[in-house]
Amino acid sequence: MRKLFFISIFVLASVLLAACGGGAAPAADGTTEEKPVNIQVETSPSPAMMGDVELVFTITDANGSPIEGATVDVSVDHTDMTGMGMSGVATDQGGGKYSIKAGFSMSGNWKLTVYVRKDGLDFQEDIDIKIQ
Repeated sequence: MRKLFFISIFVLASVLLAACGGGAAPAADGTTEEKPVNIQVETSPSPAMMGDVELVFTITDANGSPIEGATVDVSVDHTDMTGMGMSGVATDQGGGKYSIKAGFSMSGNWKLTVYVRKDGLDFQEDIDIKIQ
């Protein structure tokens, strides 16, 4: 009887914990917040490997329109070994595309931090990338 009691308590506690979990709460007005800038990255070569890699960013606004004429600063840091980083300004290629060359000295997990600035827009996004 005691065993059945403890099993019942365990099952009840599990159900209550599962019911308490949930997704993010919606905003007060019922809408979900949309990012003002979307950034996609491609690499050449693909997949990215140790050595010189061209990073090409496609940057669009919330409606999918290209953001042209922005200043795009990029910093790159190895997430497993601090102190292995670099930074620079990406070159505007037109059509919302920006490129920069980076020298990856070792394989592993890297973090790209992309800053987009234009006419009062000041947006930052971190992007994880794996170097082979």
